[in-house]
Amino acid sequence: MVDLDWQTKMVHSNIMPPMSPKLSLPDHNIPIPTLQLPLRQNDITAASSPICAAYDNYLRLPELRALWASKDFPNWANEPILKPALHALEITFRLLATVFSDPRPYINKREWTRRVESLATAQIQIIAMLCEDEEENPETRGKAPVTDINGFTGQSRSYSEESLLPRLATWQKSKDVAQRILNSVDYEMERCTYTLGLGEANIAGKKIFLFDAVCRPREIHSLETTPFDDYVGNHENKTLHATQQIAECWTRSVKKLLERVTESVEKKALEKAASECHAVERIWKLLTEVGDMNLMMDPEDFLRLKKELGMMRTAGETVAFCFRSRELVEVARVCRNLREKVPEILEVEVDPKGGPGMMEAAMKVYSEKEKGKVHVLQGMQGIEVAMKRFFYAYKQVVTVMMGSSEADNGFTKIFLEPTYFPSLDAAKTFLGYYNQN
Repeated sequence: MVDLDWQTKMVHSNIMPPMSPKLSLPDHNIPIPTLQLPLRQNDITAASSPICAAYDNYLRLPELRALWASKDFPNWANEPILKPALHALEITFRLLATVFSDPRPYINKREWTRRVESLATAQIQIIAMLCEDEEENPETRGKAPVTDINGFTGQSRSYSEESLLPRLATWQKSKDVAQRILNSVDYEMERCTYTLGLGEANIAGKKIFLFDAVCRPREIHSLETTPFDDYVGNHENKTLHATQQIAECWTRSVKKLLERVTESVEKKALEKAASECHAVERIWKLLTEVGDMNLMMDPEDFLRLKKELGMMRTAGETVAFCFRSRELVEVARVCRNLREKVPEILEVEVDPKGGPGMMEAAMKVYSEKEKGKVHVLQGMQGIEVAMKRFFYAYKQVVTVMMGSSEADNGFTKIFLEPTYFPSLDAAKTFLGYYNQN
């Protein structure tokens, strides 16, 4: 139990005024809410090295990581974040082409198309948000690789020549969907000083992002093959490969964003850190949507693919794809460890004896509405919610696709563990008590 003799300690606290009407207990004897100390949190661990290596080779991750690590624009700070995001978007266009060219008569192409379009739109929204934030920051404004629309000659197009989206817009089967995606690009990039250069209307004549130079679509599409293609004649192989590559690309983006969050907190740029936290939260939600795409796979085809790819039980257990991804596991750990930044944000030291100092500081921040601190703390807790929701949803997807016997793969210990921010939880509990009494 927490130390509930905190009213006396608050009188001597140098953090909060002793007679604060918002934070002092009433005189009448009403039971004070009790809080349980959080249980020791379980570690989030990846699968064994051979399993992770096989997963990496299946998705061609060594080649993808080489593309992510390349620095073609040294002055552009957002390159490590936006490049993997653009790769994910381009792979989504490839997934759309795969759906339209699938010869199987029994798949639900209409719903597949709707979901891929929704996924593309969600990614465009996040990319646009990242571009807007970059342009609003005086330190990074104007560094993105763009060109003026008048800089194109008659021999070159004013939009991407390598991306699949402009080609999908000319294909009879897919032109309606592709045009809606292009409209989404135009709409979402409206507040940015440039446009993505995928063939959208660009009526405003804004500068055009050098999509081909950054994304390198040809190199991305050269990585669509898998080591199993020669002997796995299963159409769901392409689907699974594409969705997992999309997830890995966004995992790299969120990893780099989390590094930014840490830097921003250390520099006391709390509003910037809050914006980055909200971007991380949205990417976790996007990863949930990517996982849900797998529900559209044909059940029998997928279960056959599961056997062909060696995803069956080994030594009495099977390892979910999300735990085969080293980067996803690392990102989950970093998100959970954001709790270590709370004392720095609240500007207090952690009491090794478990005193209420951090809780008092959080109550003060909330009651005095210190905007920057409140926003970044909200962002961090939003990340926790989105991450736990991802693992809960992943467990449900595994249950639906493989049966309930396969569902217990370590998900439960993640989304059922106590809050990562017990001091904030305690502060809100007591503030709620004050407001009720």
